Amino acid sequence: MKGCVRKRTVPYFLNVQLAVDIIIWLAIGIPLLILFLKGYPYQAGFFCDDTSLKYPYKPSTISDVLIFGMAFGITTISLLSVEILNRLEKKTKNKRCLSADTLICLKGFGIFLFGFAIAQLFNEVLKNAVGRLRPNFFDVCRPNFFLIDCSHGYITNYTCTNTEHSGTIMRNSRQSFPSGHAVFSMFTAMYLTLYIQIRLNITYSRILKPTLQAVLMLLSLLCSASRITDHMHHSSDVIAGLILGFIVACAVFYSLGTKYLNNRNEENEDINDDIEENANPTSKEYQIPLKLPHENFTDKRRPPSFSLKQKTLASNPLLV
Repeated sequence: MKGCVRKRTVPYFLNVQLAVDIIIWLAIGIPLLILFLKGYPYQAGFFCDDTSLKYPYKPSTISDVLIFGMAFGITTISLLSVEILNRLEKKTKNKRCLSADTLICLKGFGIFLFGFAIAQLFNEVLKNAVGRLRPNFFDVCRPNFFLIDCSHGYITNYTCTNTEHSGTIMRNSRQSFPSGHAVFSMFTAMYLTLYIQIRLNITYSRILKPTLQAVLMLLSLLCSASRITDHMHHSSDVIAGLILGFIVACAVFYSLGTKYLNNRNEENEDINDDIEENANPTSKEYQIPLKLPHENFTDKRRPPSFSLKQKTLASNPLLV
């Protein structure tokens, strides 16, 4: 069947490529895991009269677990939905089989995972390198201002006295820039927007594609805005996170997605399959038996060519 994944012998260079990709994944994943679990941010200071750090602490509307679950869940549903809609569109044309659609979904999810890891690595590196204090820092840390001489201006020598929060929350209070929720939500929304743009190919609706893309962007902006209302990030942190997620999504998709997820590749595969089948003389579909109608000749002792020539001269007397 056209478009189906056929079994082929794996070339040697593909084995080398797989080994190199595994090494790259480890080079990204190991530092990322270390920074996420054990990374300690830069010890930034503050001004005693900095009103941007005096917001009260409140639980996050969208927790870290929820943002990860939403990102992976929405991505999985979106990829499957796009390929199901494409399959329904092509059902009458019989162009593709289920294995090919499944392979496209796996490729799309694999590229998403790679981009997600890149975005997470950038996020963790910047958070620990900058060490910007969150808007609720004073409430989380509660530095002892009686022991601080605020006349010195920028204070770097201070001790947190609050014991109500865990060490993880205390560490996170120094990791405001950029907003991780903004990075992840915008990366997911932008990646799926590009995936829908290049993969979804339907004719029964002209506004379905832009509607899905608008919903994804709206969810990303709402998730990012919640970080400001929850006093977890400054506005500039959220804007920087949105820009970072946008750049990573575009870079990853246009470097990998346009190569492995483009509909033109499928059309070329279908054309190659047609050429291969038509050029194969042993294909049963194109084997036409040749039979000479000997019973139509009156004189069976004469060869067929002679009878045909005689009939031609009889129908065209000018050729005599």
